[in-house]
Amino acid sequence: MAYTDAGQWPEYTFVIPRIFTRAKVRMIGLGTYVPKGVITNDFFASISTRLGNPKNANDLERVTGLETRHVRASTLELCRSMAGADAPGLIDDPTAPREETLVDMAVEAAKRAIASSGRDISEIDTVVGLSSSDNDGFPTIAGQVSYRLGLGPIRATMLKGACACQTEGFQVAAEILSAGSAKLVLLVAAEGLLPNIMHVLDWKTSSLFGEGGAAFLLELGDEDTYLINGSEARLAQSLLYQAPLRKDVVEMAEVDLKIRQLYNEGRGEELNKVLSQYMVGYTRMNGKDVYREAPRAMAECIDALCRHAQLSPCDLAHIIPHQANSRITRRLGELLIHDYGWPEETMGKLVDNFRYYGNISNASIALAMVEMLRNNQLHDGEWISLPAVGGGLNFGSWLLRYHAIKHPEYVAELA
Repeated sequence: MAYTDAGQWPEYTFVIPRIFTRAKVRMIGLGTYVPKGVITNDFFASISTRLGNPKNANDLERVTGLETRHVRASTLELCRSMAGADAPGLIDDPTAPREETLVDMAVEAAKRAIASSGRDISEIDTVVGLSSSDNDGFPTIAGQVSYRLGLGPIRATMLKGACACQTEGFQVAAEILSAGSAKLVLLVAAEGLLPNIMHVLDWKTSSLFGEGGAAFLLELGDEDTYLINGSEARLAQSLLYQAPLRKDVVEMAEVDLKIRQLYNEGRGEELNKVLSQYMVGYTRMNGKDVYREAPRAMAECIDALCRHAQLSPCDLAHIIPHQANSRITRRLGELLIHDYGWPEETMGKLVDNFRYYGNISNASIALAMVEMLRNNQLHDGEWISLPAVGGGLNFGSWLLRYHAIKHPEYVAELA
């Protein structure tokens, strides 16, 4: 990578290099929560086969790159109600809560992040919440987490808008800390995309997602970190979601009944036509557009921040991206190498734990970091990049020097 003088940058498609944040911020706590229910590829293969497109579990693994997804007990019940009580690939855990909300998952992740930091809950003076899939208009997840933790009426800000909220949250927290309006910020995410914003029987989309919660604890530090975010609404049609309004409810109920009837009758072509015509309340995704644009947006963010920091790609230890899917992660590395002159060794720095959890939206980077800690792959003093991209199209990244979590044994209880 050739360094550039101020004002001289590569011809980025997405990133505006001058709109970034440099802040002395340190990550001191990390926590995640993964529900106990599991969906295997057998479930989505059975749906595909029922709809006239015969597939088995191995076929789904080749297509999605996934083996399992962790979900709540209530999501397993929804899957059975949609695909039949005898649908395969739905694995219950008798110890799992029957009713578990996004706030429940967020609170558990937050408690683990606080415990991992060795700090006291009472020191937190701002909560920033993140979600692509919550159904709480108000009070928000951020406000409810603050209440459940006993923090009192402190600032509780909620960010909504797909999977790049995690990087936007990093930047918002950094700017809050830099402004001096808070000393200890809790960043907390919770996601339930599969039951909340998509149709289970739309298996090409629903098969990609899992559920979970995540949290980070941030404070001012001694070293510069770099953050950037942006949004390109001209690409909104690549990946979008429209929340249903009251006027849509009756029509949605009628459409759901029609979809279920077509599924039971195995009329896949007609079912897909209904889904494509009526998508209010369900995610719409153009996979080809997402694959083309999402990796480039993340690659540009990483490259721009390393140039701002005058950091050589060789000095970057890990790239821990939002776990959208494994193909996007590989493509991100290829773009850095071929378009921006990064060394071939960059491919070995990409972190990918998508296979066992799926896309958990704003909880995905934290979960990938936790797996690295469990495998002793993340070490004190290493430079890491945390990029993300999401619907909208939103994108961003944080470049920081990782410092060891004080009590890593508390960050998670993973399967």
